[in-house]
Amino acid sequence: MKRTLIAVSLSVLLLAGCSMIPSPNSSKEPTTVVNGNTRFTPEDIKDMKKTQKASLDVSERPVSMSALGFPAGSDGTLIATDPDKKIQLSIKTPNGIVEMTTDTIRVRPGVPPEILDHVDIFYNFPNASDANPEIARAAQELGFRFLDDFAPIGTDFKDGSGKETWVPGLGNSTGTVFSVEAIANHTTGSLTWIYSIQLDDRYYTPDAAASIAATGDFPR
Repeated sequence: MKRTLIAVSLSVLLLAGCSMIPSPNSSKEPTTVVNGNTRFTPEDIKDMKKTQKASLDVSERPVSMSALGFPAGSDGTLIATDPDKKIQLSIKTPNGIVEMTTDTIRVRPGVPPEILDHVDIFYNFPNASDANPEIARAAQELGFRFLDDFAPIGTDFKDGSGKETWVPGLGNSTGTVFSVEAIANHTTGSLTWIYSIQLDDRYYTPDAAASIAATGDFPR
């Protein structure tokens, strides 16, 4: 199995997941939302953790950091919750809503720092084989072409060979570009699957968009 992962990693050489799933916390009131975006102020983050809900509107770019409640000069934030209190994140893209469930969200500005560059959404799988449905959804719903023929993770994943990082390209079938970084631990048998919502202009030129849609990557 490790050979399969390495093969995918080496075949990419360049650089992103997520499905339409119902919220388990539908009875809870959502945190403060302004123009489709959850505010990331200290008080609103407390509320987000309490309600276990958040929303993000990336259907139009650019997205300003101030639209998310960040003050001028902010370098973003990292929000972590207990594994049993995951946040249901609703992401509005040009082609519809993507739902993700996570215990860690990281928000980072770009250049200029007033503009949102990317948002990272972490999935942690103590048993790597539990990631198979998520990997399949990344291919089918987000358009990760490098994962179309990905062999499911099996028991041979845990072979004692240590850590490995691989990047299975990009997906843009939602109209928003997602990337993934996968951090595998072949000793513990765990997998961390980190989606990033990429908002930099270079991902959205006509040539880049067409290449990502067809091949899962584009020339840098």
